[in-house]
Amino acid sequence: MMYEKEKVREAHLIVLIVCTIMIVALTGEAYLLGWETGAIVLLLLGLAASWFIHIKEKASETVRLWLYFILSMLAVFFYGSHETSIFDLAPLMLVIILLFSVVEKYSIIRLCVITYFLTMGYDFVFVLGDSLELTPLFITRTLLHVVLILVAGYLVKLAMYRRKKENQIIEKRITELEETNRRTEDFLTNVSHELRTPINAVTGITTVMLKKEDDEEKRKDILAVQNAGHRLFEQIEDILDYTEIDTGRIRVSEDTYMISSIVNDIIMGIPQSESDDKPELIFDIDGSMPSVLLGDGRKIKNILKHLIDNSYKFTPKGGIYVRVYALQKDYGVNLCIKISDTGVGITEEELDKITERFYQTNGGRNRRAGGLGLGLPIVYGMVNAMEGFIQMESTVGKGTSVYISIPQRVADPAPGMVVDHREKLCLGCFLKPEKYEIPEVRNYYDEVISHMVHELDIPLHRLASLDELKKLNSLYQLTHLFIGDKEYAEEEAYFEELSHSMEVIVVAEYGFELPQGSRIKLLQKPFYCLPAVNVLNADVSENEKNLQENHMICPGVRVLVVDDEPMNLMVAEGILRDYQMDITTASSGVKAIELCKETDFDLVLLDHMMPEMDGVETLKWLRKIHKDSDKVLTVIAFTANAVSGAREMFREEGFDEFVSKPIELNELERVLRKVLPKTSIKYEVIQVKKAKKQNAYTKKNVENETKKGMEEETGSEQTHKLDSQDNLITCLGRIGLNTGAALQYSLDDEKFYLKLLHEFTDAYVTKRQEMDKHYQQSDFYNYRIQVHALKSSARLIGADTLSEMAKNMEEAANNLDGVYMQEHHMELLTKYCEVKEQIQEVIAPGEREAKKPLTEVPKEVLLGKLKQLKKSLDSYDIDQAEAMILEMSDMEYQGKSVGTLLQDVGQDVEEFEYTAAAERVEALLGSVEGGDV
Repeated sequence: MMYEKEKVREAHLIVLIVCTIMIVALTGEAYLLGWETGAIVLLLLGLAASWFIHIKEKASETVRLWLYFILSMLAVFFYGSHETSIFDLAPLMLVIILLFSVVEKYSIIRLCVITYFLTMGYDFVFVLGDSLELTPLFITRTLLHVVLILVAGYLVKLAMYRRKKENQIIEKRITELEETNRRTEDFLTNVSHELRTPINAVTGITTVMLKKEDDEEKRKDILAVQNAGHRLFEQIEDILDYTEIDTGRIRVSEDTYMISSIVNDIIMGIPQSESDDKPELIFDIDGSMPSVLLGDGRKIKNILKHLIDNSYKFTPKGGIYVRVYALQKDYGVNLCIKISDTGVGITEEELDKITERFYQTNGGRNRRAGGLGLGLPIVYGMVNAMEGFIQMESTVGKGTSVYISIPQRVADPAPGMVVDHREKLCLGCFLKPEKYEIPEVRNYYDEVISHMVHELDIPLHRLASLDELKKLNSLYQLTHLFIGDKEYAEEEAYFEELSHSMEVIVVAEYGFELPQGSRIKLLQKPFYCLPAVNVLNADVSENEKNLQENHMICPGVRVLVVDDEPMNLMVAEGILRDYQMDITTASSGVKAIELCKETDFDLVLLDHMMPEMDGVETLKWLRKIHKDSDKVLTVIAFTANAVSGAREMFREEGFDEFVSKPIELNELERVLRKVLPKTSIKYEVIQVKKAKKQNAYTKKNVENETKKGMEEETGSEQTHKLDSQDNLITCLGRIGLNTGAALQYSLDDEKFYLKLLHEFTDAYVTKRQEMDKHYQQSDFYNYRIQVHALKSSARLIGADTLSEMAKNMEEAANNLDGVYMQEHHMELLTKYCEVKEQIQEVIAPGEREAKKPLTEVPKEVLLGKLKQLKKSLDSYDIDQAEAMILEMSDMEYQGKSVGTLLQDVGQDVEEFEYTAAAERVEALLGSVEGGDV
């Protein structure tokens, strides 16, 4: 469309330029031959008006074109209406006909021919008049000119017709190619979706096998299979992302996210290796940038991940430097990302092709890198979709740099990282420059340290030798000393001695271990700002063992929490109880209205999205109840949809404020201070143990120190209990749960977190059936409510991927996007099942069999039940099949648990492999009949 518009504008400009040249030449000729000056003045005024209208675009394209045509015809008529120009009119009209052929309007060409004949007729009658002599030369010249004009008009018409037919053919071919491309993209998308289910099964099964397998060689083989599955899954994700970009279906969401969390997720996902040849990865995060931004955090994470992966592929040695910072703008900030490496680089020719899909550079690079070649095209597509800017520079043999700037809005302008008690700190950093073989790596670390000092406003002394360190230590009392692992290994005893008077932190590669009993703290690479800040905030001095903090409480405040999701009620009740509130819960809007008729609540936390009666409708009823009351009811929207403009939207609906789910304590306290009377809020002083802030250290050191303290207090029995609990949380992290965030939502109460996990798994069957029922009935409204609840509960337990999938399905249901729902519904249910199974494997293996004693059944009863189960599977009555499997799990046959015998059948049913489940039941029937069970 833009091309066509530019084409028309260019044609108009050509017409106007030629018309201008013709009128200027005509003005000169009129001056020399003494023609009428009045007509020339009118033509010049018309020309000036035409240029003004063209530049300012004061009229439509059609009106402007006819204006230029009329001006040209007037000039032609004026020129041809003089005796000296009669036989010069035909060549001039030929030029005009060719000129207006560029606008591809035959009606104008026809009018040009008519204008020629009218002008010639005017000349014969009024100009020549009585002096007209019909000599043979006059007649032949006139006939020649007439034929010339007619032939020219016909040829131009023929050329325009052929050009139109060719354009139609080209457009048809383009449409066919686009349709072919669309079908190919759809096929690719469908294949990718189909592949995800078996890959999920592979990664899930290998995860279970790894937990049960003790043989190291077998573990390596299983791990290799799992890693291959993860790589294939990532490539499928790339295909899906690319097809969205290529087909223009990419959607940019706007939600709150923390760049520090995104960086932490990326770092946690980087495969650990003890190889000395791998490049150093250095993150440089601006600690002063806003803590919470509004934008598409998932795409930001994908962009970073693809660029880092790309640098890893093409950087055999040296380093990769990732700088993330923000530039203040009127609309918020520009999120800036710079990634530089010391890799092999690429040529200018390759740089021009780098955004082409499936493109990989030639030679050994593509063999080394592998992959589909979609990384950079996806990055370019996502950056463009977010209205950002990207630039890439590269030098062969020296490396590549990528610069990205993406406009983002700010949700919380407070700095993302703050160092407490800066005035009490005195830092040292001991890194030997000569240990870096490639100078750029040293420069990268210099950049990180320089930015940390400037952005966090902390005092730091740079040290390049041990003598400098000893001299500085004699002059200043250092509080913290950061050193490299190689520097530590050279003078181990000296640094161990220093650790008694200051905090010594070793920044080391994966696999590095400190001696047993060492007081030194360990930070694993990649090194970046956040863990360093955590270490600095962990202890200010040896004498300060406890900190006094003011804890906000609201004793006696009566709160009603309304939510249809039991897990949300559990979390809200657990959090609000810490504020000493009187808490009542309701699972529906109807129940909330009944409770409010009986009790005067000071505060209502009301879920925005509930079945039957949603939050807005419930709010209207509550306002009616309190309409004649002297007391004003404060109602806060309790929602997981904290999107941009949410506060204004909820206020328009009548809510006083809103709190997002999962609940963030700082946000909750801000809202409580705003809506509650000052007399209802009090503060109490509590002691906060410093040991709680040791999460910046390695897990191994935390465990060692904690176990040591526990042994001193309560003996080895308590230590064993701690090991068990820590291993449980660790295992939950290994299956992909974000246990750090989940524990934060659970106020670091591990028992409460496990209670949430049990609630999540117990509710699986009911919730999945509800979701599937609403999907089959195309009930978009109630389906949206169900996936909305799943989004919230999944995020509470740390199942971030499942939560994100549920969020996408919620958006699709809200937009009535049946195509997207059809493509992703089964994928969501499969992931839901996978997460539930993995959690059960960790927190309650064999729990179902242990719930109550099993009932021994005779052979005939078992055969009857199995036949009925097979009939249900053959007829796809899945609800009945699941109910029977659950019923038979309480049975025992010849000393064996029937539930165990049906375990694989249940797994097939949960993964929607109904044919396979029926085959397993048929095989089991044969075994029971043959006496093999």
